[in-house]
Amino acid sequence: MARRPENPILLPDEAIFMIHSINLIVFDLDGTLVDSLPDLAVAANHALRRLGLPEHPLEAHQKMIGGGEKNYVRRLLGDEHQHLFPQALELYLAHYSRHLGDRTRIYPGVTATLARLSSWKMAVLSNKREDLCQGVVQTMGLADFFQAVRGGDSYGVLKPSSEGLGALIRELGEEPTRTLMVGDKPEDILTGRGAGAYTAAVTYGYGEVSALTAAQPDNLLTTFPQVADLLAS
Repeated sequence: MARRPENPILLPDEAIFMIHSINLIVFDLDGTLVDSLPDLAVAANHALRRLGLPEHPLEAHQKMIGGGEKNYVRRLLGDEHQHLFPQALELYLAHYSRHLGDRTRIYPGVTATLARLSSWKMAVLSNKREDLCQGVVQTMGLADFFQAVRGGDSYGVLKPSSEGLGALIRELGEEPTRTLMVGDKPEDILTGRGAGAYTAAVTYGYGEVSALTAAQPDNLLTTFPQVADLLAS
């Protein structure tokens, strides 16, 4: 087993900390495999508009997403409009479930890299509701790469709790020490570390680099194809 570095390893490419003996790779979805922010923002603004509330710009939505649909909608409403939460959540989910692939795009290099990694077990673990995760993965043509696609309602916990990742690892018959967790938010890294898995943070998604670094991932990557470079043959 390779030793973890004491501090996160920053790129260039030759600085990547090689990880041996990995059997399972678990990916976050939004901000890691796909850029879904435009569809999330449109659905959220639709809900706000229907409720007679001001819409938010895209950059504001980027700061609000995370932690599942309920937390996102609560942030959208602000403290003064929490009484509208049930209606806002219903409107948001109804719109997003019908339009989750309209503007969402796969990040560069994802499809080719997943194909390159096809000899490993792979799974998705998101805080997004499982049926919505399944919808995105299927719409984007990525479903065949994964042995499991799980969401925030799959195990009754949200990241950064490590319980969901632990349950997924057991479900797929693997061990934490043979698992790599890849994501774009500190919550992904804390989830992996808490479960005893290796971690890789990607910087092109929705998380801030400073926050990702503070979470102490084993690797900090600037592009998705670098995930494959972590796994020594």
